[in-house]
Order: sequence, then C-alpha cells, then structure tokens
Amino acid sequence: MREQIDNKAKPFLKWAGGKTQLISEIQGALPYNFSDNITTYVEPFVGGGAVLFWILQNYPNIERAIINDINKDLISAYITIKDQPNDLINLLQIIKDEFIGLNEQERKKYFLEKRTLYNTKELDMIENTALLIL
Repeated sequence: MREQIDNKAKPFLKWAGGKTQLISEIQGALPYNFSDNITTYVEPFVGGGAVLFWILQNYPNIERAIINDINKDLISAYITIKDQPNDLINLLQIIKDEFIGLNEQERKKYFLEKRTLYNTKELDMIENTALLIL
C-alpha cells in the first residue's frame, strides 16, 4: 500500500518564538468575517511561518501574502525557496549525501565546519539558505 503524502506547506525551520502552539488562539481572535473581507495577509514577524502557512491553507480568499522579519538570513531563505527551489534542493541533497557517508565523529566535524562557513556571512543566497536549514 502506498503511503499518503501530506502536501500542506509547513514551516521548514523550528523557530524560537514559533507560533504553532498559538494557532487556535489566533483563530479565535480573527474577526468572524475574516474570510469575506481579507485578500492580502501581512505577517510582520514570519519566523518559521506557522501562522502564514495556516492562513494560506485555511483562507483560500488570500490572494497575496507579504512577509517580513528582522532576521535577514531568514528572509533571504524565503526568497531563495520562492525563486530558486531546485538549486536549493540540489545543494541540500549534496550536503545530505556528504553527511550520510560519515561516521559520528566525522559528522560532528562536518557540521562544525559548515556552521563556521555559515557564520562567515560571505555565502551566496543558496548556500546561506542551505546552511541555515542545516
């Protein structure tokens, strides 16, 4: 039997201050006619995007979403995912393939090297996003 795949968009990162646990409270705070009047959703502190993805899945009247966050790497990641998803997926696959072949000690060293590289802030958007996700 084939496993059913959940095609709903979900946050791609666990984010400090994430709002996943607050969705039911947020839903209760929305106006009763929210789906009738709103076509643009603005998220000033998108973080991992839990509220954004929930809104987009539950309110099909939303035609446009505007997201923001103070974290430049995070916003760069959203832009990369939107504009260059295949390049990002290819790089993540390379990282995964390199990592899988390593033993535990080598994996730790690999991760620390990638973290050091990420912290240089001298990467292109695709590599920066891949290492943020890592």
